[in-house]
Amino acid sequence: MLRPLFTLALAGVSLASAVSGPSESRVPRAQEADAVIRAVCSGKVDLGRLNGCKQMVYGGRASESIGNAKFGGVLSAVLEGAFTAPGQREMLATFCPETEGCPGETVLLRQVRGQWQPVSLVPNFLPFQCLTYPRKNGTQAAVCLGDSGRRDAIGSALEIASWTGGKLKVETVALFPYLSYANPKSEQCRGRWDYQPHAWSDRDRNADRVPDLSIIATLDIYKGGPELCSPATPERLSVGGGRRDLTFVWTGETLRPTGTTAATLEKYAGGR
Repeated sequence: MLRPLFTLALAGVSLASAVSGPSESRVPRAQEADAVIRAVCSGKVDLGRLNGCKQMVYGGRASESIGNAKFGGVLSAVLEGAFTAPGQREMLATFCPETEGCPGETVLLRQVRGQWQPVSLVPNFLPFQCLTYPRKNGTQAAVCLGDSGRRDAIGSALEIASWTGGKLKVETVALFPYLSYANPKSEQCRGRWDYQPHAWSDRDRNADRVPDLSIIATLDIYKGGPELCSPATPERLSVGGGRRDLTFVWTGETLRPTGTTAATLEKYAGGR
């Protein structure tokens, strides 16, 4: 089932790969934001750039912004789940600087005796457009589709964050780099194409009563040659393409691409 687009409260953040569809990520409510910020800025655990932060006050009212000598930004999105142990009430809270994109930080928090407490930073993971999926050990994984520019070729990435024995694992299931950032020797560059996800669905595909994942993407084929595979290339002209459905089955630990989707992802992987 497709639902409305999840949008960020922070106007300066523009996720080119945001899609319509179900999302458990959300903009925090005001009272909730205050509680999360108080926990994060409490200094009880090492949170890197966020250490020693203070909640900003404007016009006598506490805001959703924090600041210190190393970081300034806004609590932009939260995702709740039982990530590290069954039955835990936990949250991934993402803070974004007021700049283009979001070179921000995500914090894992846990509710203890009715209060949020910070557990740790979640490095290299910014959960905006996300769903939680049930794992075999009784915990939940965060499955997210968003910008890949923080670590990988600039475009979109489908990622899974999960914890086992307290240890974090972030798995990149699929990358969708823009043609501008494709390897000039890749099949993607030779074919002058890229995929841009614009919607997703968590419909159960294999009747196991567990949600799977379908990504609806636009395939664009462009007019030109190898010069298209450079960020310096001016405007590109799409001359064909159409809708493509990319499908994945949830195994209880990861998302496994189905046949045609696996072949498409292999073409992308060959250009990295």
